[in-house]
Amino acid sequence: WCGVAGGCRGVEGEFGECWLKHQPNAAEKRAFSRGNNVPWTSGAIFSALEAATAQVTVTAEESERTARRNKKGNAHVYIDVSVNDGPACRIEFALYNTVAPLAAENFRQMCTGEKNDGKHTFEGALFYRILDRFIDQSGVDVDSVFGGSFNDDPEGLKLRHDRKGLLSTANSGPNTNTGHFSILMAAAPHLDTKYVVFGELIKGLDWAERINTLATPSGTPRGVAKIVEAGQLGWMEE
Repeated sequence: WCGVAGGCRGVEGEFGECWLKHQPNAAEKRAFSRGNNVPWTSGAIFSALEAATAQVTVTAEESERTARRNKKGNAHVYIDVSVNDGPACRIEFALYNTVAPLAAENFRQMCTGEKNDGKHTFEGALFYRILDRFIDQSGVDVDSVFGGSFNDDPEGLKLRHDRKGLLSTANSGPNTNTGHFSILMAAAPHLDTKYVVFGELIKGLDWAERINTLATPSGTPRGVAKIVEAGQLGWMEE
């Protein structure tokens, strides 16, 4: 797709023209970004059969995600986060207790603080590593609620880091999970099979994105995002 107002040199491309416009059996054309300062944009073109097949796959994957999220026995938890000492806003998660029971239960208890030892709680924790359109990472330097670190959940390792809002473990290697986590702010396939996906954000994505505006290239935040309260709202229902 040519995004240059005067046309694209070197090819017979006029402004707004798709290179693949003469492709036979084109059922769908999409430009993912465009603008005066974007000389070229990526896109995709599919035949009617390819588009229909892809839609079947997308529908099936979304049904699977919905069932995983709403599975009876999954915890519904929250964290209230303030940015630069401003009013706190809430982010809610559905945990995958049935798929990643260790990571999900550890996170749930860190939200509720039910160990009542002043250490195993997210309250007061900072988002200490924030990378633009990648992750919001937080946690506390304690062992897990089980005592020591806990192993990766095998089924959680199989889940893909394929979209924004997923909860993923943050650790120092295989089977070293403790009190740290990441909220994905974009798909991150390079994390697949290395970190456990154990839940997803279901409310408050705009606030997670606000936290992500504190990102720097090094990951050290340009401001302070702090969990001021956390807890459990109940359980998901099928």
